Amino acid sequence: MFHYRLCGLSFSAVVPLPGATALDDAPGTPDVLLQRRAVPHRLESPLGHGPGWEMDGNRLLLTLPDSGRFMASDGRTLDIDPAADIDDIMPFVLGTGIGALLYQRGGMVLHGATVEVDGGGITLCGFGGTGKSTLAAALCRSGCRLVGDDLAALSLGAPGEGPLVQPDGQHLKLYDTTIARLGMTAQSGPAVRRGLSKHYVTAPAAVSAPVPLKAVYVLHDSPRGKATSFDRLPPLVAAQALLNQSYRRRLALTTARLDSRSAALRDAVLRRVPLFRLSRPRDLDRLDEVAGAVLAHVRGLEERALS
Repeated sequence: MFHYRLCGLSFSAVVPLPGATALDDAPGTPDVLLQRRAVPHRLESPLGHGPGWEMDGNRLLLTLPDSGRFMASDGRTLDIDPAADIDDIMPFVLGTGIGALLYQRGGMVLHGATVEVDGGGITLCGFGGTGKSTLAAALCRSGCRLVGDDLAALSLGAPGEGPLVQPDGQHLKLYDTTIARLGMTAQSGPAVRRGLSKHYVTAPAAVSAPVPLKAVYVLHDSPRGKATSFDRLPPLVAAQALLNQSYRRRLALTTARLDSRSAALRDAVLRRVPLFRLSRPRDLDRLDEVAGAVLAHVRGLEERALS
């Protein structure tokens, strides 16, 4: 068995988990058991469904044509039933599968990359292909530490404290062009998925413990020639943005309909954490400029809070 920590949970797995933080010792009772076993083609009484997936009260079944199926159950087990090469299904297991487990545990997950700045986490949200990982990599190269690349797993802190972001491994997932532009070729590892020019890249530094969430930035492209700008979202817009930026939004909505435990966490984020629209040029040649603007903005928030 292989043993890992991922998104605040301990895993015992029958296969390696690329990008996850390996544990030196086996956990006494792991939070999640990942095993290879037969998975049913359908659920008997699904209560929700989406493209390739269906869900009942405590299980999510995902079917991937030509790759296989997996099922996340009770927030505690992940059963994998690959059709051929197990590597073809693992990116989905480590994405949608982990997200489903966190939702089944009453958690909240944003689709974002998170870095630690001066002791707190900032999450960069956006739909697929908006450059979350690229900007996170530039921030890491500027001295930040990686918290997580694709899933921002949130949890409630101690009474009186704000929400926390759980660490999600030590690797970024970057395209070859970005790796070359950032000078991170030496840190580049195996491909994320066969036939995809995206690789696991070891971050310069990463956290191993949860960090308080200090801000969420929703990425948007700015018009050509415009400077990076930050606009704080008013409460109702921020609430909608949190919903829109949930990891696998439709899956999150279905889970929330069946299980209300995440409501308190969502309310805590809206009360304690500012959300901003971050408009910046999508230009690799201006990436360091954008990273510098983000750092200045985050530190300005801290200065205004202390004044």
